[in-house]
Amino acid sequence: MKKAAKKPHCPPPAPTLLSDLDLHRIDREERDACALICAVRKGGQPTHGNVKRTIEALARMGHRTGYINGEGDGVGVMTDIPRQLWSKWLSQSGLIGSLATDRNFWVAHVMIPARDRPRARHLIDQICRVISEAGLHILIDRQGQVNSRVLGPNAEKNEPVFWQIAGINGQIPPLELERTLFELQSSLEDDLGVHFPSFSSHSVVYKVQGTIEILRRYYPELRDPDYASTVTMGHARYSTNTNPIFERAQPFNILGHNGEFNTISRFRMEAAMVDIPMHVNGSDSQDVDRLIQGLCARYGLDLVEAMEYVFPPYSHDLIQNAPDIHRMYDEMRQALGHFAQGPAAVAARLGNLCVFSVDALGLRPLWFGETEKEYFATSERGVYHLDQMAASPRPLAPGEKIALRVQPGRGIEVLDYPAMQRHVLARYHERQPAGPADAPSIWTMSTRDAAPAGLFPTGGGYRQGGTQLKTETAPAA
Repeated sequence: MKKAAKKPHCPPPAPTLLSDLDLHRIDREERDACALICAVRKGGQPTHGNVKRTIEALARMGHRTGYINGEGDGVGVMTDIPRQLWSKWLSQSGLIGSLATDRNFWVAHVMIPARDRPRARHLIDQICRVISEAGLHILIDRQGQVNSRVLGPNAEKNEPVFWQIAGINGQIPPLELERTLFELQSSLEDDLGVHFPSFSSHSVVYKVQGTIEILRRYYPELRDPDYASTVTMGHARYSTNTNPIFERAQPFNILGHNGEFNTISRFRMEAAMVDIPMHVNGSDSQDVDRLIQGLCARYGLDLVEAMEYVFPPYSHDLIQNAPDIHRMYDEMRQALGHFAQGPAAVAARLGNLCVFSVDALGLRPLWFGETEKEYFATSERGVYHLDQMAASPRPLAPGEKIALRVQPGRGIEVLDYPAMQRHVLARYHERQPAGPADAPSIWTMSTRDAAPAGLFPTGGGYRQGGTQLKTETAPAA
């Protein structure tokens, strides 16, 4: 009798689903809500590699994002103004290309809703007229390049007209530039029903209703080798309480986050009390973004201070045996209060400062780590290959924050949470007149009449507060 041929040994098939992988418990459990990443180039210099690597890392978290009929809930990226790219565009328009490197150069990204597409040119003319009448000088306005063919059917119906406007400060003093841009954005969005993904002298935001994979295909300039950034923040949305549309994709002007804020009505009441206008139909995330931006633009706070106001720590998170710090934070709570409540991990960027934050219960993960070239904060630790890691990522503890200060051409200063608290105290002392410890403070609600500039402190230059943990530079590329 002939023996049956022995079957050749075949290795088991490679796992095709996340559930088939032999993952660590942490990586199995933390796969819900949005994908968030912010990467900061260690050398403090802008590179195209920083943008490319961040978007690639974001794509590795595509399983965290939402899909409806095969279309993603929304994705976006915030970067530095790509000044080399704008220099090229200005030169092509017969203008002086070096104006793009001026510290007072600004860029507005505008989205005209799909319903207003027939009158988009008219709305842009109105926007430009209001900007010019405010004292700013417009150098160029142009319809942004997009590839609409990559959109799904729902996004195609919602697709806004994307426009870019760039200029310099004109008659506006440099120290008033960011406040002027903030006031213009707030009024134009309310009056004309348009949306500004960004309007800044520091950063720009690109976003689209769709998956991470289409972001660089929809905006071709993101693939341009001249597009360079020191800080790149990426976000891919898992929508839980609002419908996916272009305008609600993150990042917003300041932040991106994983999670949600639940105290919306009370939060809006508190924002109204400090005279910061909210978006008429804004989401919870847009409200928080607007308040942080308003605290910085209207009241002279820096990003570290504003984040401490909006997400104030509990006493057990403060430096112990430091009565000045505890007293200061008590006053901050009286001035505004802890009304941005909810499970949320937040990454925020304004100018040369970045802040990463986790909610008081640690219900949304945020990992902080570093590669050879970048510091990063991200929703998951495995977004970079192991051979790129310079140190093992660690999760931020409940209520913890970390700040990075970009020092262009010199490196990155990393502030842990105690150093951030010392920084806020240093800024506090710059504004606080000398007097008894129990004297009335300009940060308390009872002294608003004594502080003509408003409820919050104003003025005061930037001071090198806090403790520098590490300053590093990175190899080129």
